[in-house]
Amino acid sequence: MGRHLTIHLGGALATVLVACVVPMLAASLISEGWVVVLSTFALAAPILVGAFTAKVVRWIRTPIAFRIPLTVGQQRSLRTIPHERVGAPHTAGQVLLRALLDIVLFRPLTRATPTARLLALGLDHGTTRTLWLAAGLFHTSLAVILIRHLRMFFEPVPGFVRWLEDVDSLGEMTLPRIHLSSVALVLALLFLFGRRLWLVRLRYISLAADYFPLFLLMAIASAGLVLRHALATNVPAVKQVVTGLASGVLAPPAAADPFLVVHLFLVGVLLVYFPLGKLMHMPGTWLSPTLTMANTTRERRHVNPNNPCVEVLHYAAYEDSFRGPMIEAGLPVEKE
Repeated sequence: MGRHLTIHLGGALATVLVACVVPMLAASLISEGWVVVLSTFALAAPILVGAFTAKVVRWIRTPIAFRIPLTVGQQRSLRTIPHERVGAPHTAGQVLLRALLDIVLFRPLTRATPTARLLALGLDHGTTRTLWLAAGLFHTSLAVILIRHLRMFFEPVPGFVRWLEDVDSLGEMTLPRIHLSSVALVLALLFLFGRRLWLVRLRYISLAADYFPLFLLMAIASAGLVLRHALATNVPAVKQVVTGLASGVLAPPAAADPFLVVHLFLVGVLLVYFPLGKLMHMPGTWLSPTLTMANTTRERRHVNPNNPCVEVLHYAAYEDSFRGPMIEAGLPVEKE
């Protein structure tokens, strides 16, 4: 168990540390290090769009062999039996409602129940309500942070971005202002990482692909917090760099801030890794057959698209072809 944890957790941590050190060395040792780092960051966006689109298109084009909707309630039956419209949706509208509740509000996390807590101590799922809260904080804070960063791409800054920043801040107690989403993101990441180490079942099945995105997001958030609160970062210069990248122009600033180099490079790594790892569950949940199919298995016949087209020989035709040999062999026939 210790060797398994060392290989996967240590390998993921070492990979993130290397991703932090390489851009700093490139920016400080190579004469055009800033250009190299910015070029790598600029290439990440088209890689993300291309790989993301290719994977989603492949998922959409994959035929669904069986109608396998997930049911957690009574399906539509007799009028005297109440129908659970969200647990066993029957129409497209009910399927959409179930998908919104399960994906947006993380409803399945509130349904999880411990597994044999008394018979197999240590193999339970943990506190499900706490996991639901941490998942909600993580995804919500990440969405808010992404929206707040839109100020780096637009001039003037959109009004809804300014409003969100005001709502997300703790007021004027500190300068620069501390954002609630930044604190919530770090706390949620620490909880998810600690939960994966604390629960025996999760620690046993965790691989480097599970630890790597946690460490990568922690590194990105930490670098961003240092840039905002510990260093006197030139925000207009950073905005000039980002807007230049968005328009396809490399405009490196005069001074290369190491934490800014690391922050941008790690974001580029995240964009490239996103369509290749488990983070693709974001579009995958919307395309899951178990979640997006109506429970009409008893009303409509679902034909497997993978079934080959074959000619079916009915018994009457079979008997017409082999009636003579069948009579000679003493086999019963319907027609003499």
